[in-house]
Amino acid sequence: MTYGTPHPSGHGCCDVDAIDELTCKAAGIKRQAVVTDESLLTLTPFRAALATAKTDYCKARATAKPDVKAAEDVVKAVRETLRCRLDEEQRECVERAVQKVWTRIEECVGEPGCREYTCDFPTEGHQGDPAPKLAGLIAHYREEVTAASKYFTDVLQAELTALPKRAAQLKADAAQLTHDAADPAQPPVDLYVRLLVLDRQVKGVWNGFPGVHDYVDCLCRTLMFILRGWEAIVILEGWLAVRACKDKAHDDQCRHLLEHTVDEVRAEVAKCPPGDCGPC
Repeated sequence: MTYGTPHPSGHGCCDVDAIDELTCKAAGIKRQAVVTDESLLTLTPFRAALATAKTDYCKARATAKPDVKAAEDVVKAVRETLRCRLDEEQRECVERAVQKVWTRIEECVGEPGCREYTCDFPTEGHQGDPAPKLAGLIAHYREEVTAASKYFTDVLQAELTALPKRAAQLKADAAQLTHDAADPAQPPVDLYVRLLVLDRQVKGVWNGFPGVHDYVDCLCRTLMFILRGWEAIVILEGWLAVRACKDKAHDDQCRHLLEHTVDEVRAEVAKCPPGDCGPC
């Protein structure tokens, strides 16, 4: 008997392989149900977070704005204070140094703003793939979904509490800089370094989200990316379960033939009495 062909039994043709086919189809459906439930553990709370995102982020920005404004005012005032305490060469040296360090920081953490989602989760043409290839594709998609989910929680949702704290720290740093800039004993170059760093931090305080809409849009796009990923994973996991079931059935059939060869031959002989032979 070959894999995927009807299994003759008794008189005529009895396609008992259809039972195996139905069994494997059921295995695929069950696996898809399990993975769908798994996906909802992530998607349901993310959807709830999106529903309140606009209100929550508006509050976070409203809390941060006074502190950011205070830091901006200090940057302007201290810059004027230091204007005559450094020569042009000193200023240029500090500015180059700050630019170099900031470039290295951006290489480490990436540019601010919403993460770009350029890839997709194709499933077309993969239904007939062997189990190892399906498993590899599922693993890859799960990695992408996990990374996006982590970004959703650790960056976007965390921004609701991180933004006010970041702004408050800027205000505190600005107040300390104002105090130190009034002290003639403080090295002007060191003060200018702190000023430029503070200026950069103030300009980047919104973490690449100029307004509420930009933040909410990023949250939504991230959630849609995660959703598409889970939809593809559910499909592939079902196909993998079907493929694994069929592979096992095939292996079981082959093992049975090898272990009970004589019995199988006897069964074939019994099914073909004189005058009743021939293909199905």
